Amino acid sequence: MTFRKPTLSSFIATLFALYGLLLCIILLIRQVGDGNTILISMITVSLTVLLMPVLLFFPITLLLRRWLAAAFLALPFFFFLLNYLLLFLPRPVATPPEDATRLTLLTYNLHAEKTILAPMIDVVREANTDIVSFQEMSEEASVTFDTGAADLYPYRALFPAPENNPYHGRGLLSRYPITEVDSWPVEYPIPVRLMRAVVDVNGTLVVIYNFHAPPSTPIYGQPLDFGPRGQQIDDVLKMIEGETGAVLWMGDFNTTDMDVNYPKIVARLHDVYREVGWGMGFTNPDWSHPQSNEGLPFIPIHQRPDYIFHNDHFLPLEARVWPTSGGSDHRAVLATLALVSP
Repeated sequence: MTFRKPTLSSFIATLFALYGLLLCIILLIRQVGDGNTILISMITVSLTVLLMPVLLFFPITLLLRRWLAAAFLALPFFFFLLNYLLLFLPRPVATPPEDATRLTLLTYNLHAEKTILAPMIDVVREANTDIVSFQEMSEEASVTFDTGAADLYPYRALFPAPENNPYHGRGLLSRYPITEVDSWPVEYPIPVRLMRAVVDVNGTLVVIYNFHAPPSTPIYGQPLDFGPRGQQIDDVLKMIEGETGAVLWMGDFNTTDMDVNYPKIVARLHDVYREVGWGMGFTNPDWSHPQSNEGLPFIPIHQRPDYIFHNDHFLPLEARVWPTSGGSDHRAVLATLALVSP
């Protein structure tokens, strides 16, 4: 009896087959499991980046005629295409009425920065949008934006967090009058980081929810628990359902479009980046600056937790990720929408 010596191609095919089998198991667990359990939540946080190598591995197995490995890779390969291919294809952009007001938006997580704030001011000034929503606003950042951006934004609603935990701060800059504003108090053990503002855009009242969902890691001393994030998202959705006019929901949702919470949101609202953005739209983690480096700097940006959602009172025209972070671990998301009658 003779044994064939393993070749390099057979070794690679075996690795690819094991990788494909693992992805199939992960996708099956995601499909049948409870999305709020720790296991499923940890899987979905990184699922997109786990899937990306299959775009290369599947064609290689076909070229090498390694059919078993190709069979294991086929499901994750087509799952990725089904979810993301449209982001790389030309899509029609609606033409709004000529008299429709165009509204430009920016949502930006500031990483609780206290000292190196000039690059962040530069991001906001260069983006030059009509409305800016902030998350993780420190007291120092609040003072800086209140004075350094007053010429662009005469209307400001800033709610910095106490010095001991600036990660709970939030704020809004606007070229249009802010007629109402509410900011929810921090409640432990899971803080509710939310503000609601009403902006008068040329006579049309636009309700803006600026939101920062609880993170995946237990940084508040609570046990590892993904339930509160889903609960807060459900609570805000109920509030939004009670609104009758134009609504925007912006912020850092600490979740990806593979998470169980994302379908609940897009069942009621529209993700402007999904509609008119190009590419994966990753915004986090950007560890290219020393002040925001929380991990290995060579790890690429691979998550999209920052969103701008809108209801049917808007038509999406543009969405993109700002090319630099300004020293934050998040890159800002910019969008242009047209105000229309639903």
